[in-house]
Amino acid sequence: MIRLSYGTAVKLGLKMGKMMAEPTTAYIMLGERCYSNCSFCAQARSRRKENFLSRIMWLPYPKEVLKKIKGFSRICFQTLDYPEVIEDLLSLIPLLPSNIPISVSIVPISEGDMELLRDKIDIISFALDAANKELFDEVKGYKVGNRFTWEGIWSALKIARGIFREVNTHIIVGLGESDEDLYSVMKDLRDLRISTALFSYTPIFGGEYPPVERYRAIQLTRYLLYRGYDDFLVIEDGKIKEITIPKRERQNVERGIPFLTSGCPGCNRPFYNERPGGNIYNYPYIPRENERKLIFQQLKSYLRKLN
Repeated sequence: MIRLSYGTAVKLGLKMGKMMAEPTTAYIMLGERCYSNCSFCAQARSRRKENFLSRIMWLPYPKEVLKKIKGFSRICFQTLDYPEVIEDLLSLIPLLPSNIPISVSIVPISEGDMELLRDKIDIISFALDAANKELFDEVKGYKVGNRFTWEGIWSALKIARGIFREVNTHIIVGLGESDEDLYSVMKDLRDLRISTALFSYTPIFGGEYPPVERYRAIQLTRYLLYRGYDDFLVIEDGKIKEITIPKRERQNVERGIPFLTSGCPGCNRPFYNERPGGNIYNYPYIPRENERKLIFQQLKSYLRKLN
């Protein structure tokens, strides 16, 4: 059995339902039990939330449904941490259409296993999630009973850069980091040519969403970093105070491009973090005029100055 995200199942006609935004990527989850215990995750082994990853329901189907996938610009495997994951990937990938690129989000794997996947996928993702080592240890490392280390994931990302066309990581905003932590880690990732997918913390087991106003500033920071800029921020006491938008980026910023879902090409993850009707953290479509006005109101309420 494999699991499809709710939106993927609806788009394929396997489930009746209403979508406020159609997924452009087919999302597939592998694994029934996760060996890891990340504090923010719905699949944490100590308090698993059945059938969920973030706030999305994942529906079980026989593997043969993979042959029916069409109409997507990308296929993305979200894999749990379990011993047979590479074996399962290698057996399932041949069932997929050969003309759709494949991403795999997975825990750090050996260089040998990376080589096994080299010619079968174009993007691999090992998630840092936290923006600094101390926070990593608290939410994803030894303090929650995981084997992962900050250094180990950075090592896997660097090895993967020499094997795959593109390498990606995930960073979650709202775990307790500073704005400066986020700027620094994203700059280091950019310099290594590793793309960053931004997520907001989702309170599956308690806590609160990060302020959407702050998230907007981090989204804009990520966008400008990956466009090649460094000196566009004023940070005081760990908080972003001012952002200067270069002239040649203003049109895209005004269109709302920095506030779209980030990550692999073709990924829009509709409402992965947020509930329809509430604050939209990652827009799964080009924001409408009223949404763009709201975005800039949110930005200006967080910043001392937006140039």
